[in-house]
Amino acid sequence: MEGKKLSGITLIETILYLGLAVIVLGVLFSYGWNIIGINIKSQVVQETERSAQLVGERLASEIRRADSVDSANSTFGIPAKLTLLTAGEIVVIEDAGNQITLKRGLADPVSLNSQNVQIKNFVLTQQVSDTGEVQYVGFSFEAVADYPGSANRSEYQYSLPFSSGVALRTTH
Repeated sequence: MEGKKLSGITLIETILYLGLAVIVLGVLFSYGWNIIGINIKSQVVQETERSAQLVGERLASEIRRADSVDSANSTFGIPAKLTLLTAGEIVVIEDAGNQITLKRGLADPVSLNSQNVQIKNFVLTQQVSDTGEVQYVGFSFEAVADYPGSANRSEYQYSLPFSSGVALRTTH
């Protein structure tokens, strides 16, 4: 039985294998964490842009359908409030504290933006004809992501300025 060598893993080899495994797992974890962060940021950007686009399209649609603007009950500038007369019905669009709401007739106001997106700096502008009737309504706002923890985590922060306008249809 002489000359037989014992085979096995030494303590130094075990430490080296464990150290190498820790380094590989650390790199993989870091890579995975970055991928999760990028995915979250992408979702925040998409929801903010989608909410801004939907608000803009809804405002444009309501203004385009209106027969006239009730200038006496509208506020152009800040705080913004737009009262439209549409087929005998009153439609009110206004800034309601980081939300844009739409109220049709006697119904309750409905928020046009998502819960995770605030609408800030909502401003209405107008162009008036020679007869004093509003012919064009412009609007601008800033859509800002508002997720829990957004103050502390950069991937939850995003804002998008938006501006557009619509000419009222003429019934003449």
